[in-house]
Amino acid sequence: MKQINKFGKSRVGRSSQRGGLTIFSAALILIMMTMVLVYATRVSLFESRISGNEVRQKEAFHVTEAALDQGVMYLLANAGRLLSSREDVFPDAGGGFTDDGWLSAAGSRWMLCSDALADGVDMTTHPCGGDVTAISGSYFYDTDDDSSTIEALPINQVDFPDDTTARLTALLCFVDLDTPIPCTGNPGSAGDESNATLLLTLLAYGFSDCTDTTDPTTCTGEAAIALPISNFSKLAGSPAVPFVTKATFPPQGTVEIVGNPNAGGVGVPVTTWVNANTVANPTGTCLQGTPITSSGSWQTCEMEEWYHTNDRPEGVACTDNNCMCGPGGNDTDHFLSWKTGGDTNIGIDIVEDDQFPCDLFEFFFGVKRAFYHQIKNAPGTKVYSDCGSLGPSSAGIIWIKGSSCAIQGGTVVGSPLAPVVLVSAADVTTINGGSTIFGVLYIFDDDPAGNGAELKSTGGATVYGAVIVDGSIDKLQGTFQVVYNEDVLLAASGIAGLGSVNGGWRDFGLPDVW
Repeated sequence: MKQINKFGKSRVGRSSQRGGLTIFSAALILIMMTMVLVYATRVSLFESRISGNEVRQKEAFHVTEAALDQGVMYLLANAGRLLSSREDVFPDAGGGFTDDGWLSAAGSRWMLCSDALADGVDMTTHPCGGDVTAISGSYFYDTDDDSSTIEALPINQVDFPDDTTARLTALLCFVDLDTPIPCTGNPGSAGDESNATLLLTLLAYGFSDCTDTTDPTTCTGEAAIALPISNFSKLAGSPAVPFVTKATFPPQGTVEIVGNPNAGGVGVPVTTWVNANTVANPTGTCLQGTPITSSGSWQTCEMEEWYHTNDRPEGVACTDNNCMCGPGGNDTDHFLSWKTGGDTNIGIDIVEDDQFPCDLFEFFFGVKRAFYHQIKNAPGTKVYSDCGSLGPSSAGIIWIKGSSCAIQGGTVVGSPLAPVVLVSAADVTTINGGSTIFGVLYIFDDDPAGNGAELKSTGGATVYGAVIVDGSIDKLQGTFQVVYNEDVLLAASGIAGLGSVNGGWRDFGLPDVW
């Protein structure tokens, strides 16, 4: 009940005043909780946006890397054409030889950056970039001779996520390590092509969260990577001798070897390099040499004698089906060395080396025999279980791992400008009559005990290039011919792979091409 003081005023109790304070406190707490909730919601939304952006960026980055990997494999598949200006000489899809080099007028895939600069193209949005000094002598990938348009290298986007896409282009620079010039002129000969040192820069652009994958401007995620890569050769050096053997020489049967006219110095021909080690290496890798015997019928000669003309055919192969060391019979005037009838002569063209390399594989491939898988599993190496699929379009390093490699009669393997490096680790490699091989035939015994990899032929067969026997030789029936050809061997020892340049990868400072 209210109390009335003597002045007529009422007095409210403390219990009534506590209710107002509670309401005020509750309202204040509610406001603060609302502010915290709003702040937390905004933070959550911001973090969700960051997470979404990160996902889109990572997706674009992975697509970009996938495009780079495809680009390297595409360039490797076209390694023979990559640096060539020759036309109508490379294998085509129909089994013929009508494809052109990428530096040729007919099949041009490279255009000088200086041409784009001269055409007034905005270089800040061009693969070559805006540094006039840096682009001097450089090429960019182009297929239509129009410097204002940027063509992309072909990539397969089937396995990319549905809302992603990528674009890929490339720059090319020939490097002369003996000069300070950043980029030098393109190769002028087959030898220059094989010995060229190049720097390829792949520029990859990946996009994610696209509403239209044909239009990168509809994508919200983007990544760009520049990957400089350089070339390395198939062989440590092109073979200078057409026939190299760790096994017995000469083999049983009939053999003709056409030598390198300058292998022993200018005008000093060498046809055969023979193992003449006096003792075997304790590890078993260095076999004891076998003295040259006089079994079979064999001859060595120079190119002019074999072709019967001073001018080699443009297509390398014999054109009259009558090429041999001399006119036939026992006319030894046309031979360098021979065993024919009861007469035997071993001249200076056959080198019996008592320091013959124990590791022949390392000598030719630059990789120790124990690590041959580095060559077998290298990018670009094709591994087959037999030789049944070999033909004119075969090129590059081909590794045979099965029990048998039989090249059928009349088969042509490789071509003069796109030859093979055929490494046969099969138990038996048989070259049947009428077969022709352009490149290097390497018989490789990958069994440390030396119980496999045997070479034999069943009829007339010809190898234009070199034969290296890192195994054993069976009887070579018919006439087995090995004809040295420098251009074929240079092409065979050309680009085997493309490797990244240390410190060159970057994802900044790239021109905004797409």
